[in-house]
Amino acid sequence: MENSELVTKALRYIRAETENSGLTIEDIAEHAGFSTDYFNRIFLAHTGFNVMEYLRSRRLINAAMQLRTTNEKVLDIALQNGYETHESFSRAFKKQYGVSPTEYRKKNIKNWTSFREFCDVTVLKRMTHEFKSLSSADVDEVVLWLLEKDAIKYGCAATALFKFGGSLLYIGDDFHDGLVRVTERRDGFDCAVFCDDEKKTAEYLKTFADDRFHVVLYTLDDDETITEKSARHGIEVTSIDRINEYVYCGEPFDAKAPDGIFMRELKYEDAYLLDRFKAKRNKKLPVPITDGCKASMYLREVVGAENIEMFCFGIFNNDEMIGFSTTHLQQAYGFCLNHAAQTFFLDGCENESLYEYAFKYVTDWGLEKGALPLDASHSGCAPEYRFGNFEPDDFGYELSICRCGLKYRLK
Repeated sequence: MENSELVTKALRYIRAETENSGLTIEDIAEHAGFSTDYFNRIFLAHTGFNVMEYLRSRRLINAAMQLRTTNEKVLDIALQNGYETHESFSRAFKKQYGVSPTEYRKKNIKNWTSFREFCDVTVLKRMTHEFKSLSSADVDEVVLWLLEKDAIKYGCAATALFKFGGSLLYIGDDFHDGLVRVTERRDGFDCAVFCDDEKKTAEYLKTFADDRFHVVLYTLDDDETITEKSARHGIEVTSIDRINEYVYCGEPFDAKAPDGIFMRELKYEDAYLLDRFKAKRNKKLPVPITDGCKASMYLREVVGAENIEMFCFGIFNNDEMIGFSTTHLQQAYGFCLNHAAQTFFLDGCENESLYEYAFKYVTDWGLEKGALPLDASHSGCAPEYRFGNFEPDDFGYELSICRCGLKYRLK
């Protein structure tokens, strides 16, 4: 474990220093607390890369992400990732991706929402190196399995896996009696457990029982049941933090608007309305969401990009836009999810009936698109990220799954 933690320290240092064109293996080894020769051997065993190969790969992965998601100049992207010239960056990029940076951007701008290729490939190698009982599963096979198993319960997880990938690990002969998705975070690893078998779930909890791992259990069991099942296998659960996911499986809504109010989908020609909204609103938006909406409209309508998930709807009082809602259509193998709308109003314009109307409108829009409506933002969210004081089950949404963050120790 000590070597694993030091390798993690080195990986974080490399990511933080991608702009440093003078970064050497000696610098990285010293930061991690190893001698250079020993460090390279340990790093290779844990990650599958030698140190400088990983540094080059990481820089080029960062660059590829920027080429697909920003309009920054190629030279600026090169400089931000430790390359001193356009030429040296282009040579390295073509060696890894087979095309020049400009060709890569042109090729991928019409299909830019799948980021599985940008997952850190070291996580899988590190987990299977440290835990010999773990095997890896194919992302696409797991996505299909989750959708076939129960698309209502696992649709959100399946579409997220389809888009972002991750290291999928299991104990035993195959993953069909349960598995774990492991991803890296700044202070350790996230471990999402998909398993209905009590004994196998306990095996996963025991495997990831140290402080590096933040374990989330996907389940409909209540707290008492989770605690009792765990105790039978020598695991003492000390706290459970729940985030609920709700889906709507009913008929389309009769979304009646308050007097003088109407909603419509915004197009790229309406982008100025979002700029005007942002200028008028005093409260800070939680994310640069207006820019995201405009970028999505541009890519979908002007560039002709495929699979652009984000959609935006203006809320109008007569001719004035007083608010807007956003939602995401996430798809995987024909399954479509209308994911967690957010609604924002100008100061003083918000009221509960408007939040409710917007919620129903976006739900109904998703149903017309053949998408399963999901609302994950009314439970476990900070108040500033909520939209309205209602609960989703007020409108017929049903609990589909709970993501239970566990703190526990082995007895």
